[in-house]
This record gives sequence, C-alpha cells and structure tokens, in this order.
Amino acid sequence: MLVLLTVLGLLLAAAHTVVNGFHDAPNALALPVRSRALTPKVGLVFTALMNAAGVFAAGWLLTDWVLTSAPVPLNVVGSAVLVCSLLSTIGWNLLTWWFGMPSSSTTALAGGLLGALLGARAVDLYAHDPPVSGVLAQIGVPLLVAPLVAYAVAWTLVLLLLHVLRHSEPATTTFRSQLVQATGAAAIAFGHGIHHGRRAAWIYATLLLCAGAPVAAGRTAPWILALVAAGLALGTLGGGWRIAYTLSSRMVTIDPFRGAVAQGVAGTLLFLGGTLVPVAMSTSQTTAAAILGAGRQQRFHTVHMRVVLRVLGVWALTVPACGLISATLLLAISPLL
Repeated sequence: MLVLLTVLGLLLAAAHTVVNGFHDAPNALALPVRSRALTPKVGLVFTALMNAAGVFAAGWLLTDWVLTSAPVPLNVVGSAVLVCSLLSTIGWNLLTWWFGMPSSSTTALAGGLLGALLGARAVDLYAHDPPVSGVLAQIGVPLLVAPLVAYAVAWTLVLLLLHVLRHSEPATTTFRSQLVQATGAAAIAFGHGIHHGRRAAWIYATLLLCAGAPVAAGRTAPWILALVAAGLALGTLGGGWRIAYTLSSRMVTIDPFRGAVAQGVAGTLLFLGGTLVPVAMSTSQTTAAAILGAGRQQRFHTVHMRVVLRVLGVWALTVPACGLISATLLLAISPLL
C-alpha cells in the first residue's frame, strides 16, 4: 500500500504543479495582455521562463527555506494525507478555473492537509491533535494579510502618482505603464515560481520521506527542482484565460496606468515575500487584491461588486471545501491503511 500511495502521490504532485501553473498564469498576464504590453504568446513564454527561474532560485539560493515543515507523519498515513490533499487541491483548482475565479492553491493545500489530518485523527490513524490554530495562522497571511496590504498600497499609490503625473502626456504615461506592466509580470511570475517551488519541493521530499527514502535536509535534489520547474513552465504555457478575463474585465475595468500600479504592487510583494520575508503568499489573491485596489481609485464606477463578492466567496470557501473533500477521501481509504 505504501508503494502504491507513494507512486500515486508523486504523479499527483507533478499534476498539481502543472495545474498550478495553468491556473495561476493569468495573475501575471491578464493586465499586460489586455493593455497590449505583451502579446499572449510572448507573455506565456516569458512568464513560463520566469516561473522556472523562480523555482531554481528557491532551490539554489534559498536552501534554508525550501523544505518547510508541516505536521505530516512520515509513514503510510502521511502518504495518504498528501494524496488526499493533492486530490482536493487539484480538483478545487480545476473547478475554480472552469468558473473563471482566481483562487489560492496555497490555502487549498493547507485546507486539504488540515482536513486529512483531522480525518486521520478521527479514526485513530494520527496520534496527535492537528495544530488547527497554527495552520489557520499560516493560512491567515495569504488569505487575509497579503490581500489587504496589496489593496491598501495599490489604492494609495494610485492617489499619489496621479498627483505626480498630472502634467504628463497621456501617450507617455501609457507607454511607461506598459513597460511597468511587463516588468511586473516578470516579478509576479518569478515570485510565483519561488513560492510554488518551495511548496512543491516540500511535497516531493515528504512523500519520499514517508516511503523511507533518504532525503537531505535543507537542500532539494536537482531532479526535484527540474521536475517542478518543467511542470510549472508547461502548465503556464497552457494559460487559463478564463481567469484572465475575470481579472482584467469582469471584476474591474482598469486602464494601463492603474494596471501598472497593480502589477508593480503585486510583483513587489510576491518577490519580497519569496526572498526577504519567508512567508507563504497567494499569487492569485495578492494580484487580485492589488487590481481591485488600483481599480477602486477612479472617478467612475468601474468595479463590478457582484463579481467581487463571488471572488471573495470562493476565497472564503477554499479552506473548508478542500478540508471536507480531503477528510472524506482519507476516511474512505482508512480501512486500507
């Protein structure tokens, strides 16, 4: 059973990486493509390369932060917990993509892990009480803190820059905004690669540890980095344009200048959160909040609140939905463990 779960877990980890790249590609590209700062094909290749670069940066330069910790038992139960968590996360990402809703795979995975551990505890497969408060505290940063900061900074920056650039020519402002959007797309994709690379490396390493394979602490094997980078780049090239349409048009109508502010804020926060401050962040929620904050700072009503409320509803449902699915799957296979 352990061998089967390990093989299945490794396959699901690879699928999770591809789906994550596919699901999150619009975070970097929605606004630059809409404002014609980047063409769709060039943008996809560009962000795929930056995602891969972020993965290798996490593995080679940030070795102390690559293998994060989580309360997963290193045995067959831990393998089952990861398999159930990955299944729930992949399913949630595909469902939210179908409805064009930006959502966080970070909080989806955390909710899945918490649900599977609670399910294992319910049938006495896990000896300890899952650290619910600790996991929820870790979820709080990508789910609440980072989006609120992104919204507030973007809203404030638009107000300040409008005063500074009030005498600039519209054509000049638009051109500079397109350059900033392209640069912001690179920063968002690079930060996404760092965050997902660290998380994916932990998944692979933990699955191997559960199977009894030797894994060096503090450093990720090169083949794991290559596998994660290739999967993320491949998924990014697919580009989930349903979500891009929501970010660039359905949620808020935004001009190139405000789009540049949103891209710059999101890219900066994700880059800093992946390098200087080792905290988990959601690319989807940080980017969407920055777009909403910049879009709110306009003379005309351009924010579509019905869509915004749907997006917030998806964010609120992510953890309980993935936790419930993961717990149900764990309970279903528990007699075999």
